[in-house]
Amino acid sequence: MSRGGRAFASFRSRSHRLDGARRRRTTMERFLFSFPSSSSSFSTRDAKKAFSSTTTMTETKEESFGKKKKTREFNSSIPAKVDVAIVGGGLVGVAFARALRMSAKTKHLSVAVLDGNPRAFSKREKKEEEDKQQQQENPYKPKARVSALTPESIDFLERECGGVWTQIEKTNLGNEFDAVQAWDAIGEGYVRFEAKEANRDRLGVVVENDATRNALCDGLIEEFEKGEEMEEEGQERKRRSLFLLPGTSVVGTETTESSPFRVVKYKSSTGNYANGDGEYEEEVKTISARLVVGADGPNGAMKRFAGVRSFGYDYNQKAMCGTVELDEPTKTAFQRFLKNGPIALLPIGNGKSKTSNNIDDSQFPIYANIVWSTTPKEAERITALSDDDFASEVNDAIHGGGEYNYQLRKQQVRDSKIINGGFAKSFSMFVAESFAKDLFSFAVDTLAKNKKMESKVREILQSTLKENEFESPPNIIATAKGSERGAFPLKLKIAGTRTHRRMLLIGDAAHVVHPLGGQGVNLGFKDVAAAIDAVENAISVGDDIGSENTLRNYKNARFLEMSAMVIGLDTLQKIFGPTLSSIAPFTQLRSIGMRAVNSIAPVRESITKFAADGGVLR
Repeated sequence: MSRGGRAFASFRSRSHRLDGARRRRTTMERFLFSFPSSSSSFSTRDAKKAFSSTTTMTETKEESFGKKKKTREFNSSIPAKVDVAIVGGGLVGVAFARALRMSAKTKHLSVAVLDGNPRAFSKREKKEEEDKQQQQENPYKPKARVSALTPESIDFLERECGGVWTQIEKTNLGNEFDAVQAWDAIGEGYVRFEAKEANRDRLGVVVENDATRNALCDGLIEEFEKGEEMEEEGQERKRRSLFLLPGTSVVGTETTESSPFRVVKYKSSTGNYANGDGEYEEEVKTISARLVVGADGPNGAMKRFAGVRSFGYDYNQKAMCGTVELDEPTKTAFQRFLKNGPIALLPIGNGKSKTSNNIDDSQFPIYANIVWSTTPKEAERITALSDDDFASEVNDAIHGGGEYNYQLRKQQVRDSKIINGGFAKSFSMFVAESFAKDLFSFAVDTLAKNKKMESKVREILQSTLKENEFESPPNIIATAKGSERGAFPLKLKIAGTRTHRRMLLIGDAAHVVHPLGGQGVNLGFKDVAAAIDAVENAISVGDDIGSENTLRNYKNARFLEMSAMVIGLDTLQKIFGPTLSSIAPFTQLRSIGMRAVNSIAPVRESITKFAADGGVLR
């Protein structure tokens, strides 16, 4: 080769190397500048490390078509560092993710959601096809797991989560109730709370858990899919900031006091975020976050690996869940206290929109969900009953038939003319009745000389002693076709601390309570709202979202309220539990208390407002 040829070859080689270096530098610059300015803890060195750990897209030739096809390996664009990592994609976990994306102050944060279910975030197209196919093959089948959402939770889903409640309403998988009625199967007492007493249109809505979660996930999946499409098309001007990681199992976590991140170690066994296609070898991966949110349940990995202990105890009971058909609609949530625990009958939706909106409502069954707390042995027996036997036994348990008609004594109710020619009042126990009469007589005798005052007292008593009437529950006529039944153990389990070095716990990861108050998921949504407030405040003042100050604000916001709710629900479980239910004098006192609450309007109204506001004293 001539000297000129060798020089040209050398120049071309250097040119190729320079071009390659420029391309790598340009790609690196795009990656470095993709981090938001608020994430000041990201250094250039951190970004380089994150970039080097990111799997790049490869190009392979398809010989049969003679053109290139892009193929992507699992989690190819997941960065090594994000602002917030949420472990657990259940109701509370996805609610936190959705609220972060909807808030103007937090939507810039990069968020990763890890969940153990490979199909936790199904693609919209695939989900719609599956729903359509299911509708053609079988009618709607109600799910066993539901939640009674309070008005406060409904407002949270609508305002803080970007109109999620509107989406849920369209599914017709929920049914609102405007009254709650509880009565003692052993004694004679009952209490009924009505929404109108608290100036509310409703006390809550019973919704299938799947319907709530799907509505929360839809927006996340849509944003994630758009991000993937933009990457595939090479649009990198707007950095992706939401990452969904299904099929992941957390195997460890670590951090130090001085570290600006908490590291989450996980394994993954799914090849595609949407449908779980493909199997990949399980290799340990890591993702670091300025704030890690543990939403992975009472026995979750985050709490365990972080060394956070829980305290509590087993109630030695199980809650059996199932779905039945009623002979007539109702807007009352019923709860009857049996000797082994309460049974609740909760009206739910019929899934009309899942089939056809052109069919009359009368052609659809009237469904109710059953939550029956009893001994583990009984729960397993009831779960295994045939559909006909299950419907019959639930009907007996609600109406007091068969073996569930175990009154300790005959009803002793007397009509008492408390006020002459006016107000008639009946108490379940002679003691309560006599006490009220004696109190009234004393007041009248004392104020007899003051006619004006006497009239005022009469007016006050008439407005105060006002009993809500008992509503007979509807009859159970069948078990819902195709419905599932199951039982889960009941426990009181509280995390020793709800925050720990760049980590906070929400939902069941922080607290598990008895379901008799229907507060489980509502408490979780309140955790989410408090955590979002803490993060927003940190951003507003320029603080680190994972700092001790941020975590302290979250913990303090919920401490008193959470403690009061846990103590209250645990006390109710004890009062209506099997141990005290076997003591005759106690059941009599219990009935007196229930009837007294039902008779005193101001007390009843205060309790109704407390429950409607999600357990918040106002």
